[in-house]
Amino acid sequence: MDLCRKVSVRLTVHNPEVDIDTYHQSGLAGLRREKLLRITKEAIEQGALLSYEDIAFILTCGVGTIKRDMAAMRRQGLTIPTRGWRHDMGRGTTHKTQILELYLSGYQFSQIEKRTHHSETAVKRYIQDFSKIILLHLKEFSIDEIRISTGFSNRLIREYIQLYERFKKEDNPKLLTIMKEVKKNQAGTVS
Repeated sequence: MDLCRKVSVRLTVHNPEVDIDTYHQSGLAGLRREKLLRITKEAIEQGALLSYEDIAFILTCGVGTIKRDMAAMRRQGLTIPTRGWRHDMGRGTTHKTQILELYLSGYQFSQIEKRTHHSETAVKRYIQDFSKIILLHLKEFSIDEIRISTGFSNRLIREYIQLYERFKKEDNPKLLTIMKEVKKNQAGTVS
């Protein structure tokens, strides 16, 4: 944590127009989750990422409460950008895999950008990275060989291969388009 770059941000901890209605409709937990979404979004808009500890301190609750809130919101399909999520820390799936899953599930670039706070350029880069990994996987490279060839982590490689296997079973149209491109590029490198 000490090695992280520190950024000063201005966050809206209390917004009476929204917070009072949220409290009446959803109770204290709903209000805390509304604030959590608001401050993480405001932080990222200002070039910062908050850790669970930052959020807990700002909202005056425990880290465990923040983790439970985050898990509940993620189960609802919300993506909350935190320092750990962006830098793929912890045991969950990497943010790159989550973004690829949204893409393969039929979300448009603009929808993915809004949900994950990643630009269309970043999403396209993740698709290219996915293509490279799957191309090597189809050539029967081991995970270690793919890691050496691409520089990606074993964890990301495994997740991308699992994603590929899952969506391949469904004859997913977006995956088929990616694979068509992969095969075209593969044919271009052979000649």
